[in-house]
Amino acid sequence: MDLAQLRSNWEHAKQNDGGHCPVCDRWGKIYPRGINRTMARSLIWLAAKSEAGNWVDVPNTAPAWVLRSNQLPTLRWWDLVERNDTEKSSDNKHSGMWRATEYGKLFAANKISAPSKVFTYNGDVVAQSTTICNIMSCFETQFDYQEVFNSFRYFDTK
Repeated sequence: MDLAQLRSNWEHAKQNDGGHCPVCDRWGKIYPRGINRTMARSLIWLAAKSEAGNWVDVPNTAPAWVLRSNQLPTLRWWDLVERNDTEKSSDNKHSGMWRATEYGKLFAANKISAPSKVFTYNGDVVAQSTTICNIMSCFETQFDYQEVFNSFRYFDTK
């Protein structure tokens, strides 16, 4: 099999059920991600705290429900939040300092829309949906564990 065919097969595998890379044997899949209610609530909290553009020390100031959900960082895939890594110490992987972007503040205030889904591979956005949502529509659907679980067809559920 030539290189072009291997690449084509790998792209097909990533975009469908996922698979192991024929070169490195690493698992790969493109995952659809939507903005859920918890993410929307976290964004509204952060937008209020970073209204003046200031950085917020999330680990030390966020309410417990924000920290427990760990949903705030995923909003970076929509460019709704950003992390300040310029102030991280050598002991920590990240500084813990976050703020809502201008786009995130407008989305939180229900003044603009965003793609309803992003598609991620290896932690990076590779595509966005053509359908859009606003902050209010994020509260119509709760987090659906089964939907996420089903996107991980790697696990044998039989």
